[in-house]
Amino acid sequence: MQFATHVLGYFWLIDAFTAILKASAPARVVNVASYWGGGLDLNDLEFVRRRYDNDTAYRQSKQADRMLSVAFSEQLAPYRISVNACHPGDVHSTLSHNLGFGGHETPDQGAATPVWLAIHPAGQQNTGRYYEHKCESNCAFSRDRQAVRALYELCANYSNGKLRR
Repeated sequence: MQFATHVLGYFWLIDAFTAILKASAPARVVNVASYWGGGLDLNDLEFVRRRYDNDTAYRQSKQADRMLSVAFSEQLAPYRISVNACHPGDVHSTLSHNLGFGGHETPDQGAATPVWLAIHPAGQQNTGRYYEHKCESNCAFSRDRQAVRALYELCANYSNGKLRR
């Protein structure tokens, strides 16, 4: 469920709206990821071989969001469509409590960076980047081009909720 919502949902939405984005260019896609990304296992995206852990699944999905933002940015940049990812902040929410963070920011504070990317010139001028607190942040996951391509291909091969092998 975590992978389907946080990764495939983004993938399928961008894919489904590509024609509309091209027709309305310049356009932007802002993916809400997280600084709490990591641990992506391209060989076990659905925790078939590993014991499921909510925190690990969340971190994996947010790493994937950042990587897919790079993959889509490369495909869509020639059409003047930027694709960036960001961390929304540590919002006081049910999700943050379930993950054990608690959160200390208001929803407005958490929305600041995604909204900024959607309206500030930097969000159109830059693509394939990752932002925290309205500033570009280094994303090691994005530099692994082989893993970015592999993840994109894995997502492209999902059909009806199943990985086509």
